[in-house]
Amino acid sequence: IFYEKWGFMLIFWNFAGVSFSYCYSTLYLLNRSLANEPIQHSKFYTTCLFVTLLLAYYVWDTANSQKNRFRMQQRGTFVERRTFPQLPWGTLKNPTYVQTKHGNKLLTGGHWRFVRKPHYTADLIMALSWGLITGFDSLIPYFYVVFFTTVLVHRVGRDEIHCQSKYGADFDEYCRQVPYMFIPFIF
Repeated sequence: IFYEKWGFMLIFWNFAGVSFSYCYSTLYLLNRSLANEPIQHSKFYTTCLFVTLLLAYYVWDTANSQKNRFRMQQRGTFVERRTFPQLPWGTLKNPTYVQTKHGNKLLTGGHWRFVRKPHYTADLIMALSWGLITGFDSLIPYFYVVFFTTVLVHRVGRDEIHCQSKYGADFDEYCRQVPYMFIPFIF
């Protein structure tokens, strides 16, 4: 738990939340289909949601790869892998960062130059797309995205307080270089 930075909240969510909340949209679609009331959308709408889901997954995966590989590069443990799936732009060459007095480096390159939490934004877009494919006749398929948004906003608030107290002026500089949390030019 301590080595991997896994806390109680993450472990509880993975055991209790994932198995119940990820399936709401699928179960809703199944139940509508079994009741001979299948959800139907235009091909254009379905294609747009599918492309949105794929793009969000790409940003989520490559943002996490950039962050993790940046850390490995800084520790000298990075090994380039040629395994599947390795998405393009997952490894940053000469990434920019803010050097802290604490010794850490805060990544400001790649997806991280646009917002401080690109992986969260992409994750939320994926969650929203799972609800949007079910239509608007029920709020139940939207439980996950609402719950997940609440969890992430709470977590980001805690992270901001922690980083401000840990890094001080260096975190202020980081926030100056990357002023947006989730959506560039908006929030």
